[in-house]
Amino acid sequence: MIERLMIKYGVNNPIFTNEILEEMKEYSRPRVFQLIKKAEQEKLLIKFSKGVYYIPTKTRFGTSIISVEQVVAKKYISNNDKVFGIYGGLQMKQNFMISYQIPTTIEVITNNETTWVRKIRLRNRNVILRKSRCLISKDNVDAYTILELFTDLDMKKYKEDCSIKKEIVDFIKKKEIKSNDLFKLVSAFPSKTIKNIVDGGILGEFA
Repeated sequence: MIERLMIKYGVNNPIFTNEILEEMKEYSRPRVFQLIKKAEQEKLLIKFSKGVYYIPTKTRFGTSIISVEQVVAKKYISNNDKVFGIYGGLQMKQNFMISYQIPTTIEVITNNETTWVRKIRLRNRNVILRKSRCLISKDNVDAYTILELFTDLDMKKYKEDCSIKKEIVDFIKKKEIKSNDLFKLVSAFPSKTIKNIVDGGILGEFA
């Protein structure tokens, strides 16, 4: 089992229980859990949290440890070529140089949440999960990010600090976001979102 998981997922990467069950689907569910328990006892597989494991390596400081950020990213943001979430809150503001405060809480907006907002504790970190306003995908994630950003953007600060606009415009150009990409999603956002975009003077920046 470990050899197969290592080939597919590598070491020091989150592996979810459902992924192990899928990889070992020729075995019964109880048998797979027996194999997992045996691998844990032999320290070939480490349980990070409920339903999350990883194959460790040895370091000069002992057994390797994966991060909460790795788990959150795979479970709520993207996995392989699938995209289903974005970072929100302070992390999003950091990405656009709106805030330099280091977030202690990880906030994500994701398809993989059924309630509008929920707080969970993952290891020693608080994680806020927000249900996406509409389905996030690889094709619309950049437009969704801009709409989410302008939903809660402090427009007074935006107009006072020209560097914020530059960061946003650079993002729009880099990602080649089209105005039509926004209009496909805007109905899922409050009316103030498009108003803030217009007031922000960036509508003409979209292809």
